[in-house]
Amino acid sequence: MKKLFKMDSVTHVASVELWVLMTTLLLVVRFALDGLGPWYADRATAVTIQIIEMLNYSMVHYTMGLMQLSAKTVNDYFQVWAVLLVTLQYSVKTGRLYRRSKNTPLLDVMSSFWTANLLRMQTFSLLRIPLWVIWALNAVRIISYFDSTDRAVTINQENTRLVSDYMRYEHTLGPSGDAANSGGEFRMQSYKYLVCGEDLVLHDAQQERTTASAQYRIRLDPDNNSKLITIQKIWDLDAGSSGLLGGTKDTGNRLKDVCLSFALYKLLCRRFYNLPIHEATQDKTRRLVFDYILQENTDNYERAFRVTKVELSFLQDLFYSKHAAMFAGGFPVFTMLMSLFLVAATRYLAYPVHYIPERMDQADKNTITHGVIVTRIIVGLIIAKELLEVYQYVFSEWAKVLLICKYIQHRCMQNLVAEAAMRSMFRFIRGKWDQRIFQYNLLISYSHPLKKFPRSIKLESEVKTAIFESFKGLQQHPKRLEAYFLNAFGSKEALMQQLTWAVQLEADTHRILVWHIATCFCEIHFSDEAKKLKVLFLRNRLLARKSTTSYDVWPHYLIAVSLSNYCAYLLTKALVPDNGFVVTKVLNAVRNETFRATYCSFSQSMKDVYRKLVKIAIELSKQSDEVVSGTSGAPESSVLYEQVPPMVTDEEDPNRMGDGDINSSITNDQVPSREYTVKGDDAIHNSVTQMGAKLGKQLIESYNSDSVGLWRDLAVFWTGFLLNLAASTRAAKHKTRLAGKGELITHLWVLLSHAGFLGNAMHGQTLLDPHDLDDVDPLR
Repeated sequence: MKKLFKMDSVTHVASVELWVLMTTLLLVVRFALDGLGPWYADRATAVTIQIIEMLNYSMVHYTMGLMQLSAKTVNDYFQVWAVLLVTLQYSVKTGRLYRRSKNTPLLDVMSSFWTANLLRMQTFSLLRIPLWVIWALNAVRIISYFDSTDRAVTINQENTRLVSDYMRYEHTLGPSGDAANSGGEFRMQSYKYLVCGEDLVLHDAQQERTTASAQYRIRLDPDNNSKLITIQKIWDLDAGSSGLLGGTKDTGNRLKDVCLSFALYKLLCRRFYNLPIHEATQDKTRRLVFDYILQENTDNYERAFRVTKVELSFLQDLFYSKHAAMFAGGFPVFTMLMSLFLVAATRYLAYPVHYIPERMDQADKNTITHGVIVTRIIVGLIIAKELLEVYQYVFSEWAKVLLICKYIQHRCMQNLVAEAAMRSMFRFIRGKWDQRIFQYNLLISYSHPLKKFPRSIKLESEVKTAIFESFKGLQQHPKRLEAYFLNAFGSKEALMQQLTWAVQLEADTHRILVWHIATCFCEIHFSDEAKKLKVLFLRNRLLARKSTTSYDVWPHYLIAVSLSNYCAYLLTKALVPDNGFVVTKVLNAVRNETFRATYCSFSQSMKDVYRKLVKIAIELSKQSDEVVSGTSGAPESSVLYEQVPPMVTDEEDPNRMGDGDINSSITNDQVPSREYTVKGDDAIHNSVTQMGAKLGKQLIESYNSDSVGLWRDLAVFWTGFLLNLAASTRAAKHKTRLAGKGELITHLWVLLSHAGFLGNAMHGQTLLDPHDLDDVDPLR
């Protein structure tokens, strides 16, 4: 190791061998980060990746420059390392956007030509041949990928336009009295949504434009064109004795659902290309969602999440990886062959490297101590990466869809051997969402810096059932999507009149915050267990436990609180209909005012927080009564609240924070005083925190001891509110969250889109390739 870190006697800097190892390590880190999945939604991670990518280029070029300066004569190790580093530099870029790839090929080509200049030096033929083969394969891949991405942009745009035009008349292609349109028995064979083949038809039509028979408009007829594969053809094959898609072979329609997800993905793309949604008003559009995707069975709506997850994975590949580019023209056979040839050539390179130590010039002051080992490490990394890329292509959902379409087109593939081979490939289906939702509780998030980070919990079956039952209610009553407040409290006319102000706020952000604070208020009020909890030790989660909660209350409480916390989390990501900048500013302001209104010491409990909220709510009621009656008196409350002690000031609190406390970034002037929080301060008077406390107080007074009724109605409110938020949020905002593991609200948005509840609105951006657009800032 001392020799490895020894300074180079020629350049008087760290040895080339050390620089090669450091550059290789950084390339591996780049590959590992990129392989974790799309990272573009996280601003900090995106900046880190860009810095690492710039360092990769700089270190590769700097290392090759040292190679030319360090050796007086030909150094075979340097030639091998130069070729391998340039190859590895290009290979590690597994997830690149189209527009980013257009900025980097020039640097990749420059690196390749610099390496070719090093290879011009004479070396023995056993080493020279594989090095030139590896260099040529890498250069061809750089150029071909750059060309294929441009063609993929054009193909994706033209296919999306063609699909949009096809959906204008798709409902007329079926026989008269089609079951899906006439309200009869539901049949998947009624849907002729395109799965694949439109690009082939478009190519044929473009070649016919020079003939007299060419038409201006291309009309697709899947019944008379074997190249077009539709949902109908896939389900028709299932009706027979297919050994791959038959009912007994394809349990739960998992393979057919992958094709359905791909067809729906093509329809969903129109919302990002500003193309009309022609089928939005058709009854058959909604029946596909309600009668098939949301079909109630023993798996608790598992199909809904499975279909949407696979669909979103295709959309994720379109925006955040190169899979869509690779599969735009069919299965990437050429790319796979290039990878396999590169694996073979690189593997062979490990053999002649053994002869390099014998050829080293003993007079050369620059000695290589671990040349063979370093070379083997880089060779192993390249082989592992190329094989991993081949695996990703072969077992991707794109390959599954293409193989199933070929299976339907060619009867020769419908045999036992081919079906067994395909079943083994289809064993792994990527589209499985982890079904976890994040939680954010505004009343405890200020107590510790770590509380700012939301905590994920499992999406319980009770919550899923409530959401989808509310969703299914839209089939008969579509207007319920907007009337979530009426649906929750409509049976109590007096209460609804009293709470109308809470839904007539300025924006959805304010509604979420007010109702979230009110829900937290009710959560503490009805739970003796929650009152005892110390705020400092809490995390973003439900405050009560199932074991200590009434059996009748728990399911409604679970639904209401988990969705309330989830909607509050959506504000932290600005994944709501309002302007992202405004959402962030409002949330930060409410965080600050909530802290100042409820904080007294680090040792406070949720009971202390509750008392302060009660006092704020009572003060607001007094002020309202004074305005109405012109007197200072206030009617007694129908609910007996606990006696609220006066606010603790800095001097009265012996446990107030000091400079060394964990939350020392909060200054003393932010610690609330009695005058600040009770009255005389416009920051709390008529603030969101005060309105939330007032709403919580009104709910408790109205329901009195009927905790079951309260949580039942709050559960209905939050499920309806979440569906409304999903339908109202623009497609561009949902796009920003595709880079992560997926959000519940995005899955609901997809289902609402396919059910026609987003209307014919164009929620996308412009009719351009989405990769040519600027990154959508989650805060914008």
